[in-house]
Amino acid sequence: MPRHLCPHCNLHLNICVCAHCQRVSNQTPITVLQHPTEVDRPKGTVRVLQQCLERIHVVVGETPEQFAQAGFDIATGTANAALLYPGPGSQSLEQAELADVKHWLVLDGTWRKAARILHSNPGLQALPAFHFQQAPRSRYIIRKAPGPEALSTAEAVHYLLQVVEPTTNSAPIGQAMDALVDKQLAQIPDHLRHHYPPR
Repeated sequence: MPRHLCPHCNLHLNICVCAHCQRVSNQTPITVLQHPTEVDRPKGTVRVLQQCLERIHVVVGETPEQFAQAGFDIATGTANAALLYPGPGSQSLEQAELADVKHWLVLDGTWRKAARILHSNPGLQALPAFHFQQAPRSRYIIRKAPGPEALSTAEAVHYLLQVVEPTTNSAPIGQAMDALVDKQLAQIPDHLRHHYPPR
């Protein structure tokens, strides 16, 4: 591996934030189902979660067969699990009773690709789903989003933990995300910086 790439996240050292990631002792396991096209995106935020969270599993795929090949069987790996996904029938995370949820599943991809993962996996559709009613405004200004309420995957998991594990110090996720934004912005030429709102 070239010396200018981080051996942990495989990103160029100019945008690597591994040194800014501190451990978060989350009690509830989180599984991220990541669309294959997201794996090598330098602006992806799942790397931050992998470096921060103690209990996280990232599985790459789209179909049940691909997830099974990656070592995750949706039919058997979703006991007492819930899906973080806004849609018809989803419940407000902030108002729901969550005592029975022992495992959270999060989809990582564009809105369309996340929807494709969901629709390709009937086992996911059968899970109780939850959405944010009072999510904070996204601070991840370096990527396009359908609206300010659309959080990056790391931001979504950060807020999820704030709600379901209020005694867990999840602040390191936000701090690492701030560092990621700063490093990405530093790579943008000055004459293009006006395209991005101030953080």
